[in-house]
Amino acid sequence: MNIRRRFILPAVALIAIAAVTLVIWISFRPEQAVRHAAANESVIHSETFAVTAVSGQLDTTAKGTLFVLGGEGEAKQIRIVASIEVDPDDWGGIAFNIPKQWYVSNILSSYPDSKAQSDSDDYVSTWMTADTDVEWHARVEVGRDRSYKPAEGGTGTVVIDLVHDQEAETLQETFKMVVEVGSKDKNGIKVMGTDFVEIAIPLQRP
Repeated sequence: MNIRRRFILPAVALIAIAAVTLVIWISFRPEQAVRHAAANESVIHSETFAVTAVSGQLDTTAKGTLFVLGGEGEAKQIRIVASIEVDPDDWGGIAFNIPKQWYVSNILSSYPDSKAQSDSDDYVSTWMTADTDVEWHARVEVGRDRSYKPAEGGTGTVVIDLVHDQEAETLQETFKMVVEVGSKDKNGIKVMGTDFVEIAIPLQRP
């Protein structure tokens, strides 16, 4: 009986080791790893940007990247990812000006990081116009106070998703937007967006 047990136990151990080895091998097969690790699969183009409110001598900045996403080489969506900082003395904050043919589909914001996540909505606003003669169809404002009072300032991350207008007859060759920051009092006149950067990015693969 003891001899039989000595043979059975090693056999069971070998079977257990083989089973564990098989599971690990299946989990880490190259094709499995590639499938889960795919990156930038739908990215057509990307472009970085950075702007600081130097005119108003404020530490308000916006730094980030635009991603053009789509299939078959044609843009379907644009994602704006920005790291922002608003000076405690700045009431102008940061604004993302969106061109015609594009709509804001979703906004994620952690600004200001010092506040509870549920309060972040209070610091983000979206403005839209139906006027076809203006250059900008929409504007997303973060940390901007239109009563011209500084709103504490802070840091955060903003993600803005844009989708193309399906009713537009043609897709523009280039997407252009402006990110503006800062504020100042110039000869008694309140000025928002004292500094800005224009970003232009192709919407189709070359």
